[in-house]
Amino acid sequence: MTTVVQTYPNFLSKLSDYCKKNYQCLVEKPGLFWLRKIGRFELIRNAISLFFQRAENTYQLSQAQPTVFQNVDVDAVVSGLNTDSYGTGVNLPPSVVKEIRDFANSTLCFANRDSKLGFYYPEKEKAQAELGQQIRLGSYLHNLKKCEVVKRLETDPTLLAIAAKFLGAPPVHMATELWWSFPVEATLNDQLKAAQVYHYDLDDYRFIKFFFYLTDVDLSAGPHILIRGTHKNKKFLHQLLGLRCASKDDQEIVSCYGADKVVTICGAAGLGFAEDSTCFHKGTLPTSKERLLLQIEYSMNSYGEIRELD
Repeated sequence: MTTVVQTYPNFLSKLSDYCKKNYQCLVEKPGLFWLRKIGRFELIRNAISLFFQRAENTYQLSQAQPTVFQNVDVDAVVSGLNTDSYGTGVNLPPSVVKEIRDFANSTLCFANRDSKLGFYYPEKEKAQAELGQQIRLGSYLHNLKKCEVVKRLETDPTLLAIAAKFLGAPPVHMATELWWSFPVEATLNDQLKAAQVYHYDLDDYRFIKFFFYLTDVDLSAGPHILIRGTHKNKKFLHQLLGLRCASKDDQEIVSCYGADKVVTICGAAGLGFAEDSTCFHKGTLPTSKERLLLQIEYSMNSYGEIRELD
């Protein structure tokens, strides 16, 4: 009885917060509200995707803008996405990696995605001392718009060609994010907030994300992990839970789909891959090395800034 009494107020608080966020989403972004409610079900998501797809949609590398990527097989990347939830081989050249790293070293980023807690990456230790706490994440948020090389990547013809073929429709740029993940101790709740537990995304009825490592990433540097093939044929319970699957134990998710399907992506700075992030995936907690990651996302539709309503 004591346990029930202690947890009941917490349950009510979570329920109240859930209702408020849903109401805010319904009022401010009704399209996103209905996506989150019905898009979790694969049959519905696939059916609605067909409505937005264009039978005449074609893709080809534009000659108007040069691509920074070399020897990328667009068909192979999309085939990997459709079969295994991800496609590899979309790697950044060293010169582009250097440009982004130079930007990251000289531009204000924000501790734990809080726009009030700005610091420069080379001064992280000083910033932690001033804050009186360790910094788990350092995101560039709105400052990323100042990065010219990233803006060029957003319109790179290779990325647009992959996105167009995968989506079956003209790609709409949804979001770009650049952030550091630092090796610090973290509670389960901290990892939940940092997307470091298994979850899947519902950003549109069909969408694609490109991930680029800008530092060398091994098992100690927080590699990206996914469960291949889980962009389809999810357990009905996991479809029903939608974004709340993040509250499920990681091992429980792995047990449902098989440890043989778990893919850990490690590689040198510049490594890039595309992902249908309706699959189960997570960024792991770095244990001894920090990681800098760039993410560029395209979709069929745009709902504006969606993170604030998660």
